[in-house]
Amino acid sequence: MRIPIKKERIFRRLCLDKGLTITSLARSASLPKSYVSKTVEELRAKQAVFGTGKLTVDRKKLLREWGELKRSILASSRPLVADILIPDRVKEALGPYVVSGPFAEMLVQGQTPGKPMIVYSDENRMEDTLDKLSMFATIGKGSVFIYGYDMDIEYGSSMVKGWRIAALPQIAADLIALSTYADIGFELFNRWYDASGGIRKP
Repeated sequence: MRIPIKKERIFRRLCLDKGLTITSLARSASLPKSYVSKTVEELRAKQAVFGTGKLTVDRKKLLREWGELKRSILASSRPLVADILIPDRVKEALGPYVVSGPFAEMLVQGQTPGKPMIVYSDENRMEDTLDKLSMFATIGKGSVFIYGYDMDIEYGSSMVKGWRIAALPQIAADLIALSTYADIGFELFNRWYDASGGIRKP
């Protein structure tokens, strides 16, 4: 079964952007309109999305669906696992990257211990990342999980305390996918939603 990583492009935009149509969503996500339409229909059936022209989104229901999707993605993926004494050094091994999960949550509001660190890196650079990482990290165990990923993960990301972190709804979905921190994921999302009206600032 193919891992539906690119489906996350749709969830990101539905969570972050306003006034989307199927056509504009497909264009923004660089995905076939037929694929986007099918995904939106699945979300309509779960009452997370409404409308036939401009789409109306129940972002809290969408987040639950996103968390479930992400759980299946993480379960089907094989990350590069590493033990790194000084977390900042992971940047030395990466090209473009985005951090998420408990580590990113710790940078934002500090309710988790910051482990594991989920790192998304360019899927085409993983061999080079492994070579560089092996010079200062123990490979195969630890709390740093590096996923070769679709770099659309950068959509809505921002810099916090010297780290590029995923968009807050993405971090929340990843926390929910980990189960242990699901409540913190929902709390983070609710704080973001209440503060921003759920809309990405231009």
